[in-house]
Order: sequence, then C-alpha cells, then structure tokens
Amino acid sequence: MINWQPGAGRNVSSAELQPLLKGEDQWTKQLFGNKAAIIRGFPQVGPLQYAVAVWQNTYHKRALYFNVVGRNIRLAELIPMLKQLAGQHDRLQFSSYDFPSETTQQLRQAGFQVIRHTAMGTYRTLQPTATIRGIKSRSQLTATQWQAVVQLSYQNYVSAHTVNPATMTQAQFEKALSDADPQQPGFWVVGNSVRAYVFWFEDEPGELTSAWLGGVKQADTLRLMRAVLPLVQANYRVVNGEFDDTNPHAWAVYRRLAIPDPHPLVTWQLLLR
Repeated sequence: MINWQPGAGRNVSSAELQPLLKGEDQWTKQLFGNKAAIIRGFPQVGPLQYAVAVWQNTYHKRALYFNVVGRNIRLAELIPMLKQLAGQHDRLQFSSYDFPSETTQQLRQAGFQVIRHTAMGTYRTLQPTATIRGIKSRSQLTATQWQAVVQLSYQNYVSAHTVNPATMTQAQFEKALSDADPQQPGFWVVGNSVRAYVFWFEDEPGELTSAWLGGVKQADTLRLMRAVLPLVQANYRVVNGEFDDTNPHAWAVYRRLAIPDPHPLVTWQLLLR
C-alpha cells in the first residue's frame, strides 16, 4: 500500500485533470485513469500546473512507478517526495514515448537511466510458406504440453527483466496467460517439448496483437512466426506486436518481421539503494 505524505501535493478531481491530459497519448490517459493509482496535483496552493500518478505493479514489486502531465513540471521537487514514499521499493520507474522533452532531460539530470525500449509494430504481410509440423493453439495442447509452454515462457520473461526483476511466481504468470486467445495458432511443440510460442490478444474487433513471444532459440521463434503470421493475417484486418528490446527473441522478430515503430515507449529507472 502506498502512503502519500501529508502536504505533498493535493487531491485532484477528474475535471481538474482533463485540461492537463488534453493532447496526451492514450497510454498516458489510461495511466491517469487507473483507479489503483494515487493522483496528486502541484503546486500545493494556487492554480494547478501539473499532476503525478503513482502506482505499483504486482509483477515487479520492487519498483514504484510514476508519470507526470502538465506544465512547469519540477522533478527536482517531486523525486525527493517519491523517494520518501518508496518504502520497501528500491527503484523508481518512469515511461514515456520517445519524444525529446523537458521531462526526460530532468530525468537524466536526476540520475535516471534508460533500461528498456518497447516497440509497437504492425507485422509486415507475409505470404504462406511451407508449414511446419506441430503448430497448435492453446486449446489443442495437452496438459503436459501446456506446462512446458508455461515453464519456458516464464523463464524467458524472468530473463528479459533482470534490470527490474520479476517478482511474480510461475503460477501467477500462468494465470495472466489465460487472457490470451486460446484458438489462435501460437505454439510449436515436438512431443511434449515446446520449441517456440506466441500469445495472441484481440484488443479490438478485427485487431490481433502478439505478446510474450519466445522460444528455445531465436531461430525457432522466427520460424514459428513466419509460419503463423499468414494464418492470422488471413482472418484479421490488423496484426500488431508488442516487443521489448530486453527480450532477444521478441526483438529479433520485430527487426525482421514488423514495421519499425518511430516512437517506442522508453522506460527510465533510478535505483534508490
């Protein structure tokens, strides 16, 4: 639980936030619409100039997350408050799209370092190639095969997040995977072993997005994606992917099979101890 210090900022209503959020991207608007986030406005008295949202991530409990919107943002005053607020958290994290800004300059001056780029890219249209045997959907996997998928994907997730360590268990990760579409082709299995995997999410009608993709080897992941992309592209108007540069499997797929994202999401981190 986050215990905000008295006198550090002021309560902000949704109506007061709207002028600050005008013109912001949808991702930032969602952050400030998160009911689990604490929202505070600054300065303490006088006209509202900027607001901060602070929240926690159950997958990465060691970090305290924040974002800011508005004008005349003063991180030199805000960051000491966040450090005091951090409690058991040993790092602060901030993310924004890759546009030069006064805020990112202030982050650098405060000692934050870039730890990850997350790209959203539309997949290039691929023509069907020779299929590979053993491609299945989640609904076609046996219980043993599914557990092999869970184990490999969890190991890859943990390996891709060493800079901000994952704190959830494999069982918690498996529960999150249940939100993926069980009917989409996404798993290359040989016997009870998994060679590569991709989880698909239908975020909007007619739009499919890949996430949490990987494999035993990068070549396996690329081979799977080249085989399944024509299948899903035949049924969806748009097929996108989310790719972290800390995941070598995902980044290899992004660089070879997706249209480059000109403004990826950049994550900054400050270690507190």
